[in-house]
Amino acid sequence: MRHISYILSTSLILFLGGCASKPKAKHERKKSLKVNLEQVISLNIVSEPQTLDPRKVRSLSCINLARMFGEGLTRVGKNGMTELALAESVKISEDKKTYTFKLKHSFWSNGDPLTAEDFIYAWKKSLSPSFPSDNAFLLYAIKNGKSIKNGELPTSFLGAYAVSEDTIVVELEHPVPYLLELTSLPIFFPVNGQYEKEHPHWNMEAKSFICNGPFLLHKWSHSNEIIAVKNPNYWDKEAVKLEKIKMLMVNEETGFKMFENKELHWEGSPFSSVPIDAINYLTKEGKISSDPLLGTYWIRTNTSKFPCNKTEVRRALALAIDRNSIVEHITQGHQIPATGIVPVSMGLQQKPYFADGSIEKALELFEHALTSEQISSHDLPDLTIMYVADQRNHRIAQAIQDQWKSSLGIKAKLDPVEAKVFFDRMSKKDYQLACGSWIADFNDPINFLEVFKSKNIGTNNTNWESPDYAKALEASYLSSTPEERREHLQYSEKLLIDAMPVIPIFHYTMLHMQNQGLKDVVLSESGHIDFKWAHLEEDV
Repeated sequence: MRHISYILSTSLILFLGGCASKPKAKHERKKSLKVNLEQVISLNIVSEPQTLDPRKVRSLSCINLARMFGEGLTRVGKNGMTELALAESVKISEDKKTYTFKLKHSFWSNGDPLTAEDFIYAWKKSLSPSFPSDNAFLLYAIKNGKSIKNGELPTSFLGAYAVSEDTIVVELEHPVPYLLELTSLPIFFPVNGQYEKEHPHWNMEAKSFICNGPFLLHKWSHSNEIIAVKNPNYWDKEAVKLEKIKMLMVNEETGFKMFENKELHWEGSPFSSVPIDAINYLTKEGKISSDPLLGTYWIRTNTSKFPCNKTEVRRALALAIDRNSIVEHITQGHQIPATGIVPVSMGLQQKPYFADGSIEKALELFEHALTSEQISSHDLPDLTIMYVADQRNHRIAQAIQDQWKSSLGIKAKLDPVEAKVFFDRMSKKDYQLACGSWIADFNDPINFLEVFKSKNIGTNNTNWESPDYAKALEASYLSSTPEERREHLQYSEKLLIDAMPVIPIFHYTMLHMQNQGLKDVVLSESGHIDFKWAHLEEDV
């Protein structure tokens, strides 16, 4: 991470509920806190967050920071189930298209009362055509949300409104069985509208930053350190045991050494990576944890730029990659080679859509594409692979570069950039090929497939769209049974793989190291980490 709206049967609602992502509470509490133990932890977030505005966060790291500082109507609890947070109660209409939320009495970190209007303000702002919010499409579940974002209707037509200071009514386009999961995501968080009007850049510095989550932003030394402290105005402050979280911004090698020196309490996923060279040793010593992650590492292709505008070229590039070699010799974290977009555990893919490392087929497609363009491989311009500069991305890109050269004779240049530059160029579609990923916000295949429904969706960035693909997704919304819906989604994924606007490489696992004294950190299969209940039991 991501949305959407459609009619589903009661049996499907039960089905989705049964396969919901279930976070694991790391090292469940077994003894009481030491009375005088300082509740301060340190971790590594590697780099400067692109933003702390919940309406704009996109990377997994920024999403997790937004969850630390903010909260919505619901939250994923310690048991892995979605539970009410700022909402005291919710009533759902018989047709499951209208939700009425009654709010708890709560406050912003600056002492302002938090009201229903703060939610409506945030949602309307995100859906304003001029407001940059890549995840605004998650709000399309709300009636008229998409039409408003497309500039076809004013924000006053949004099917969400405050009927009082503590009551919100949300009208949906279609029943959305996982709406309460959606409302736990940062894009659904409230924003203090009056405060933003007085402080338009409130989210840029610690001194002006306000929030409503378990922690507040105490210090922000850009590109160096973020310090979060317990929020005394948080409605559930009694549940929060940590007094301070220090978040450093260092590379993975430095972070690893700091953890070994007991200067960090958590190192690795979902904020950083464990050095590749250390994985085998750490695994043998039992010093590293591996957890499933509903995510796919892939290469986005800019389908508007030659030669990636040719489907045969994109498919040739995909088939020429040896994924098994990458996960065995480079990532080494028990990742699953991906021959589809949606993680296998989500139950769509019955068999591989293509054979991994199909060199002969790749060469056949590639040569046919060159012939149709009446050019030779020598006339083909060099490809450029952009990626966020870190050890793992570099080694993956380097391996793909070598594989394409040996199998297809293609020369590819490597273009490592800082995270901020990467996301800026992606949003502007200023790239040719880009290594990246997609992590699910909730456990449903639609969360992956909806990304490519339109080339105008902020998280697509490939310039690819297909009327047939959009129709297949629309049909899934109107399915009357889980089996019918699954068939439409399977067909959608096949269309996507046939067109290959993104080239899947592997499905993720999360690797991290954790201080043995740090308890009750909640980590979900969507990579969402929550320190709300975390605490230190001993200084290890």
